This record gives sequence, structure tokens and C-alpha cells, in this order.
Amino acid sequence: MARLSDKERQRMSDYILKVIPEPEEGTASVLVQKNKVPTYKGDGEDNYLCGKCKFTICEKIKHGQFVNIVFKCPNCESYNTI
Repeated sequence: MARLSDKERQRMSDYILKVIPEPEEGTASVLVQKNKVPTYKGDGEDNYLCGKCKFTICEKIKHGQFVNIVFKCPNCESYNTI
């Protein structure tokens, strides 16, 4: 795994997501990752962390890449929104 330079690390931001109740069926798009790894890994500068357990749900994403999406945390199974 490649290490981040100090400059890259300084540009990255961690965003703690808002925990919400489980959405009613058909009311939201929910991304579910069954393995305990980030749901998405990209090449951006932001990380999305679970609002309950702080697990990294999305790693190195571009700001605004996900909108109107609910993430189910693979670690604690809470539902999170941006």
C-alpha cells in the first residue's frame, strides 16, 4: 500500500456522517457493504466516517461525489447520510 506524503495528508479531510434511523423501504438509495472494508475507495481528498463508530465508510473520495445516498456501516450497521 502506498504511503501518503505529508502534503497529501494535509489536504485530506474527514467528514463524520449523520446517523439516521433505517429508511423505510423504497424511500432512499442505501449502499451496503457486507465486508468490513470501505464501501468506496477513490482518488479524491475526503473520507466519510460513520457517525456512530467512526469506521471509514468511503475513502479518498471527491467532494460532492455522493449525494442523496444512505450508507449502511459495515462495522456497526448504523445508517448514515451526508
